[in-house]
Amino acid sequence: MNLLPQTPNRKPALTEKQESFLEVLFENGGNVHAAAESAGYSQSSVSWLRERLADEIVERTKIMLAGQSLKAANKLVNLIDTPAIERGDDLRMKAAEAILNRVGLGKQETVNHNVQAVHGVVLLPPKKEVVIDG
Repeated sequence: MNLLPQTPNRKPALTEKQESFLEVLFENGGNVHAAAESAGYSQSSVSWLRERLADEIVERTKIMLAGQSLKAANKLVNLIDTPAIERGDDLRMKAAEAILNRVGLGKQETVNHNVQAVHGVVLLPPKKEVVIDG
């Protein structure tokens, strides 16, 4: 096992079909089967596409949420400034809070402890000599 800091792996380039699949997937709201069919994949390729493109899907989802975070923050501010409570305001507030939490602007619920060991050497004090009379 290498204990030195590692450089992150670079993402492999996406093919045109994979890029087309991802674009359609985000345009149609996440319908994987329709996106696969539109990009020219067979229905049996859906599981493979999910596994192969999972990291890219997560990354693009983060970008999408980040883009909506300003809208969510504005909604919270508008709800605070509105004197009359309207029907559905509580749901809109919870949705806005959820988006802000997911992009890291809300409350923090987890703590990451990221520790990298530089070496595995432990220094101990010398043992005392024990003499047994026998």
